[in-house]
Amino acid sequence: MYPLFESVCIENSQIKNEQYHEARFRASYMQQYKTHPTYSLFDGIHLTNLDKALKYKLRIGYKQHGTRFSISEYENSIPTSLQLVNDDTISYAVKRNNRKKLNNLFKQRGHCDDVLIVKNGFITDASYSNILLTDGKHIVTPSTPLLEGTCRARLLDENKVTEKRITEADLQQFESFQLINALNDFDDTRWISIKNIQR
Repeated sequence: MYPLFESVCIENSQIKNEQYHEARFRASYMQQYKTHPTYSLFDGIHLTNLDKALKYKLRIGYKQHGTRFSISEYENSIPTSLQLVNDDTISYAVKRNNRKKLNNLFKQRGHCDDVLIVKNGFITDASYSNILLTDGKHIVTPSTPLLEGTCRARLLDENKVTEKRITEADLQQFESFQLINALNDFDDTRWISIKNIQR
């Protein structure tokens, strides 16, 4: 049983955001096992015979004493409509294989592609992605995410986005949104109308 995992993007036969995945792995490991890991997330992983023209998903499951991984081709699958759902008890600060509560919320998406989760009145994440919002001038991401994604962390470090506490009522201040995660990086051509978030 490997209770924790990381999903990593491989493009041009290169691991993307490697340092951010390693940092989150170390923090998650410490939270789970109350000690520092004795190995690196990427130990034993060799990228061979990959087509540089394709994008791949590297999934690394890990436990206290080891990892297992798989590599599969990945095609972008990005939701374009979101249903707001509320859950004040949900917690997903560490990437766990047990996604039961997230999956139950996902079932409430209705005719939308995904859900946008509101916790204690504040916008958090979609079921598999962090969210970015823009008013046409500035790009922000909620300061109350369920999971601090690796792509989100890099964009913050690069000062391309800023954090802001965002309530459901605040959504009307924005023009558009996009979802980001390890496999789907920020793309300035991928903005979606805020009207695609259903209440």
